[in-house]
Amino acid sequence: MERKKKPTRHSKVTSLGDAAILARNALRERPEICLGGLFKQGRPVALVRALLAAGAKDLHVYSSPGAGYDIDLMIAAGAVEQVFIPGVTLENRLCPNFRSAVESGQVTAHALDALTVVGGLMASAHGVPFQPIDALRGSDVLKHNPLIREIDCPFSGRRIHAVGPIRPRVTFLHAQEADRWGNLRYLSTMVYADQLMARASDMVIASVDRIVPDDVILDDPSRVTVPAHYIDAVVEVPYGAHPTASFPGYAMDEEHIDAYADLGDAARTGDRAGLDAYIARHVTAPTSQEDYIKAVGGADNLARLKPEARTE
Repeated sequence: MERKKKPTRHSKVTSLGDAAILARNALRERPEICLGGLFKQGRPVALVRALLAAGAKDLHVYSSPGAGYDIDLMIAAGAVEQVFIPGVTLENRLCPNFRSAVESGQVTAHALDALTVVGGLMASAHGVPFQPIDALRGSDVLKHNPLIREIDCPFSGRRIHAVGPIRPRVTFLHAQEADRWGNLRYLSTMVYADQLMARASDMVIASVDRIVPDDVILDDPSRVTVPAHYIDAVVEVPYGAHPTASFPGYAMDEEHIDAYADLGDAARTGDRAGLDAYIARHVTAPTSQEDYIKAVGGADNLARLKPEARTE
């Protein structure tokens, strides 16, 4: 009997620039992109910057229920057409470029709740035509939410609401560790939405703070958060979530985020020079993550975020 050949495994490790081109080309087919992380934790910022530098435009952006800096930066760079995110905020202040773009009509921000996004991703991940969500009764969100439909419950006959599948063309995630095959290990706790996004998407590209040897994964496979078969490409990017946090490696850089927001506030009043200089310095000029780290003060400057991450 002829023996079957074992399938050949290929490393999924790629460069930041190649990952950005892969995503940009896919998004030209269909512009829906989804970003992992939550508020100021675990956002795939390095991938976002690389995608902007690669010239992505007219994007329809989804995220976990809470997003902020990275969405605002994408809008400041003129890359976003529509936003499907329940909350876009810096938590301690508004996102200035998001606010300006929505007020001027440059960007359409759809009125959504968290259950709509989670339900749509669940429908896609489970391969079903819709996901019932019954917590919106009496809410004015129903008047403006474009993803909701009212249907008859097949069991009770009662009118309920449902959302169709949300299937992003590309999803960006950030984790702390991965092996070369793309098995992701999250060492923090904010993982539920990222796991769902990975299952719901056409293409998933992950940045990680470090690539670890195969034995690290094999010695404790139960700690794999997102298995490799959901991941299309993985990029090793030290400080890849900066200025958001990647616990327990480094905390969010509040000083950097506040300085960026100040530039956005100035742009709202007509002085965009500082914001344009920021985008040039941090998005378009760097050709590598090493260049970006130099632009934000070097590795010694970022090292100050490590002790704080261990006291959170």
